[in-house]
Amino acid sequence: MSKIVYISSIAAPHQIRLCQALNKYMDAHFLFYEYLDAERAQWWKIPLCKKCHFIKNLLFKRNGRYLTFDVLKQLKELNPDIVMLGGFSIPANYLAYRWAKKNKKKTLIFTELSRDKHGVLRPFNLTWKLQKFFYRDVDYILTSHLDATRQFRDDFQFGSKVITSRYATDLDGHLQHPLREKKEAYTYLFPNRLTNIYNPLLAIDIFAEVYERYPKSKLLLNNEGELKDECIEKIKHYQLEESIEFLSEIKAWDDLPKVYERSDILIFPALFSNGNFSINESMASGMGIIISNKINGHSNTLSHKKNCFIIEPDKDEFIGAIEAYIAQPELFKIHARMNKKLMEPLSVEGTAKFLYESLKELKVTT
Repeated sequence: MSKIVYISSIAAPHQIRLCQALNKYMDAHFLFYEYLDAERAQWWKIPLCKKCHFIKNLLFKRNGRYLTFDVLKQLKELNPDIVMLGGFSIPANYLAYRWAKKNKKKTLIFTELSRDKHGVLRPFNLTWKLQKFFYRDVDYILTSHLDATRQFRDDFQFGSKVITSRYATDLDGHLQHPLREKKEAYTYLFPNRLTNIYNPLLAIDIFAEVYERYPKSKLLLNNEGELKDECIEKIKHYQLEESIEFLSEIKAWDDLPKVYERSDILIFPALFSNGNFSINESMASGMGIIISNKINGHSNTLSHKKNCFIIEPDKDEFIGAIEAYIAQPELFKIHARMNKKLMEPLSVEGTAKFLYESLKELKVTT
């Protein structure tokens, strides 16, 4: 049985459970630089499995970049056959890569789209030319979705080394939720951080108009993010304090599926996103899906007007999509049946099997 070490930034619940599931196929060990970053709520913390460990003695930590020589010590002790790195831009990951090449180990890098802080795709500039030079001997690059594959294969010129893979998503609880039925008024969900790129203020504007038409409607909002005070002010402006609820009662990761079960329609008018677990979770739950066309990473699972609505982050367009679900409640079941089927293989268990079979096909493992 091959031994793989996967080095990841934070001990996200999906990663911890992927480690557990992957051990059915390989001797898998996951190393993390920290438990959570500043953007994650404390309820993201779940116990580590016995094959998960932290990399100690961080010398540097900033904006998701880490430097520590302890990674070399842990790799030497574990002596894996395969080293898989979560991202290009972490200095300690490059140390791990050099250790792996020196010791004739297979090397993999898992990555998503590379964009700047404004959401613009990065070109093949000096930074990426240097990255390509530094990692020129990597065996394979696994991407989180097809859009990232195109960027790394074509724009960054890594060619046939680039393979489309995926993130693991903890969906087992969501997949058990029932199909939504016609209601007098629906519950809407904005599950992502209250930050500018995700556009929560527009979500509140959208809901305010929905509420005028359907006064028993509810909106559930994420409780974290720098725009929370502005969201509170906007809610007060619309006098919607009784109809909009911040999700402040979540105490543990396994409480999360209950939020989706309470909700009927996802509204996510993001200005930019590289893809979100919340979309997969909403699909698995069977919710109606309305997202902006500025969100990447879901082109292989979502198709406008087939199993969701993908539109401009514009109030009138979102209202129109909401009215489509209200006028044609059968869309809930039509979309949900497709989406649940699409999400089943993307669960933690399904992703572990997919990753193992991908590595086997690439002759990285046996």
